[in-house]
Amino acid sequence: MLRNSLARFGLAALLLIASFARAENGWQPLVTQDGVSVQERDAPGRAMPELQATAEIDAGIFEVLAVIADFSRQTEWMHDCAESRRVRRDGPDASLIYNRTSAPWPVSDRDAVLRSQTTLLEPMRHVTVRFANVTDPGTPPVDGVVRMPRVVGGYELVSLSPTRTRVTYTIDLDPGGSLPAWVAARTARETPLKTLLGLRKQVDATRGQYLDFVSAWSERGR
Repeated sequence: MLRNSLARFGLAALLLIASFARAENGWQPLVTQDGVSVQERDAPGRAMPELQATAEIDAGIFEVLAVIADFSRQTEWMHDCAESRRVRRDGPDASLIYNRTSAPWPVSDRDAVLRSQTTLLEPMRHVTVRFANVTDPGTPPVDGVVRMPRVVGGYELVSLSPTRTRVTYTIDLDPGGSLPAWVAARTARETPLKTLLGLRKQVDATRGQYLDFVSAWSERGR
């Protein structure tokens, strides 16, 4: 009985500590579904909060990275992604990416040109993919599409085992233009959640298709 009481007390203490940690850095829980936890943090002066989602995926770290790095196929899993393509390489492990997000009628689609940088922080264990919008004269605005003035975020991958990876997705954006409150609310709830759910499904669906990529990064990580 005493042991059970201590266990319950310990669990409650851990949950309380986690709650304090969220309060200190401003993140507040938004929704949890199918193993994906979504948080939000106020972004003063902007229509959208910062968003963060975390999930665990049953695959090795470089298997997950391979799916994220296949920009041309992001339409298959990234929430509301209508177009994604590499504009050009922009240095070691960096690319300029064009990304277009579909929006419900009568809201205009949004797009951005992003510089994406992949960094191996700890061999075989810790990788980040950071992106931020840039201005590229070769990729001008598209008629009828709103070019977003701010898109900053990324993916943090941490290996929990050779076959399990924790993924944290963060997105901080200003969609620009006029955005109805209901669209902003839906985006905040759905975008990070469905993006990680989609990533998990895509990793399963493409298993074995990126063997060369996984092998190359595994060599670099050793």
